[in-house]
Amino acid sequence: MHITSFSADGFRNLKGVQFQPDPHFNLITGDNAQGKTNLLDAIWLMTGCRNFHGAKERHYLGFDAPFFRCEMGFHDGRREQKIIYTLERGQKNQRKITVNGVETNKTGNLFETFHCVAFSPSDVEIVSGSPDKRRSYMDLCACQLHPSDMQYVSRASLLLAQRNASIQSANKGRIRRQDVTIWDEQLAKVGAHIACMRSAYVRNLTPLCEALYGVMTGGAETLGISYRSSVYGSESLPERPTRVLVERYQKMLTEHLSEDLKAGYTMRGIQRDDLLLTIGGNSVQIYGSQGQRKSTAIVLRLAQAYLYNQKHRRSPVVLLDDVMGELDERRQKLIYNMVADMQVFVTLCHPSSLCLEQQGKVFQMEQGVLSEQAENC
Repeated sequence: MHITSFSADGFRNLKGVQFQPDPHFNLITGDNAQGKTNLLDAIWLMTGCRNFHGAKERHYLGFDAPFFRCEMGFHDGRREQKIIYTLERGQKNQRKITVNGVETNKTGNLFETFHCVAFSPSDVEIVSGSPDKRRSYMDLCACQLHPSDMQYVSRASLLLAQRNASIQSANKGRIRRQDVTIWDEQLAKVGAHIACMRSAYVRNLTPLCEALYGVMTGGAETLGISYRSSVYGSESLPERPTRVLVERYQKMLTEHLSEDLKAGYTMRGIQRDDLLLTIGGNSVQIYGSQGQRKSTAIVLRLAQAYLYNQKHRRSPVVLLDDVMGELDERRQKLIYNMVADMQVFVTLCHPSSLCLEQQGKVFQMEQGVLSEQAENC
C-alpha cells in the first residue's frame, strides 16, 4: 500500500499542500512549529482512527479557516483508490467523506480501506503510561489485522457505559438491583470476544518483539511480553470465544455485582486488562530507564507494521514523526531494515541526524507550505 498523491488545505496551518510522494522514502524537513507533524496528522486522518497525538476532529480546523479539505490517492496493492475528507466550521462541524466517489460519513469505513503505522515520541506512553494506553494499542493492532473486530470494541464501550449507568440508577433507587444484570449477557459475549482477540494478537506479537529487542540491544537485554486478563488471568485464549468463556465472563459479572454497586461502576472486565512488559523480569513501566522504554515502544510499533504486512500481504504506510533524530545508528538501521519494503514518511528538523542514506524525495515545510527539494535523499 502506498500514497500516490496527497493534498491538504485549511488543516491546521497547512496551506494548499499538494505533492506526489516517493513510493518508498519521503523526508519532510523544517524548523519546529512549521507543519511537519500536521502533514502526518492529515495522512493519519485517512485511516479513520483517533489522532495519534490525541487531538479531536474539530481541532484540525485551521485558525479562522471555514473548512479543511484533504484528498489522497493511494494504491492498496490491487487498485488505485481515492479518499476525500472535508470538515466545515459551524455549529455541528459538518463532515463529508467520500471513498472512490461514494459518500460515507462513517470514519469506521475508512478503517477498512487505508492503514498506517505511526511512530511518535508519545509512543513511550504505551510503555510508561496507564493500562488504557496499552489496551488501545492492542485493540488498534488487532483490529488492523481483522477490521471487522472494530465493531466489538465500539460495542463494548457502549455496553459498559450502559451497565455503569444502570449501577448508578440502582444506587439511587431508580431501578432494582437485578435490573443491572440485563446488560451482562451482551457484555459477556463482546468482552469474551475482545479478550480472545487481544490474547491472539499478543501471542503473535511476543516472539517477534523479543527477537527485535534482542537485535536492538545487541542481545544484552531480554524483553518479555504477556497479556493479563482481569477475567481469565494469564491463560492462553483461542482466537474466538467459546460458550464456556462467555459463561465464565457472565458469571464473573453476576458474582461481583455487590462490589460493583458499592464501587459505583463495573470493577472487572476487559476495561481492566493490561499488556505486561518486562526486561529481565522487571516491569519496564516501573523500573525501565527512558532508553529502555523508548526502545520497547519502537519494537512494539515495528512489530505492528510487520504483522500487518504478514497478515494482508501488503504493507501499511509508515509515519515516523520526529523519532529518528534521537536514535543511534543501530536503532535507525533496525527500523529501516524492517520498513524497507514499505512507504515511509520521516519528519526531521535536521537531515544530518540521519545516520543512513536513503533513496527517495526530500520536502521542505515552512509555515504550512510544502515544497519539494531538488536533491534526493
